[in-house]
Amino acid sequence: MRQPYFSFTGGTLAAILFLAAMFFLFVFLPVSIVTEAFGRLGLTPGQGILIFIAILLGRTVNIPVYTSERLVMVPRMPTFQLRMNEFGQPRFDQEPANELRKQMFAVNLGGMVMPLLLSLSFVLKLHLSGETGTSLVAMGGWIGFAAVLVAGGCFAVSRPDPLTGFRVPLVVPALITLLTVAVFVPEPLRPVTAYVAGTMGTLLGGNVIPLLMPGRRNSLVAPIVSIGGAGTFGGVFVAGILAVILA
Repeated sequence: MRQPYFSFTGGTLAAILFLAAMFFLFVFLPVSIVTEAFGRLGLTPGQGILIFIAILLGRTVNIPVYTSERLVMVPRMPTFQLRMNEFGQPRFDQEPANELRKQMFAVNLGGMVMPLLLSLSFVLKLHLSGETGTSLVAMGGWIGFAAVLVAGGCFAVSRPDPLTGFRVPLVVPALITLLTVAVFVPEPLRPVTAYVAGTMGTLLGGNVIPLLMPGRRNSLVAPIVSIGGAGTFGGVFVAGILAVILA
């Protein structure tokens, strides 16, 4: 019997053009957008690329902060163990398909810790530069006001997810951030406010506030609930980057 194989019949030139298009679409374009956004926040292209890579790698790291006594069901595939009975004959014992585990709460390195540190550094850098002509208190007021509006919108669309905890739609935080910053925030403060309000507002409204509400927290059945993790990482990242670009 002949083994299946991959065949591309478009010719060498078509294959090269296809690979080039995929590289532009999935590698060059996202990196260029991210570096442009971080450039508006005062970073060099090299720094922007390094932070982009660090955030993507940090996305895979969840830092445990609390383990609850609440037990949740963890679905898994049934397994079979080969054992010997009392007569020395082999037998297969089936292990249960699901198991109970204590629910763990964590913070995501790339989706929560790094955006928080970046937000603090951008605010301090903008204040020390003196480019805006506003005090730190006034700057914090504008950023806080925008973050509260973004948090309110994200709280309204946040939903429990059986695998990740809470989930926020990908583009909704970015749209809310963009409208909030464009309508209310003075122009010199818009790039930094867009990043801080987009990331911190999404985390607050999408994860933190729902977790502080016993009714919503007890509705979660995910074994690991990560702030800034898989359910909200995309919303946090896109809100921070896209809002800066469009603001």
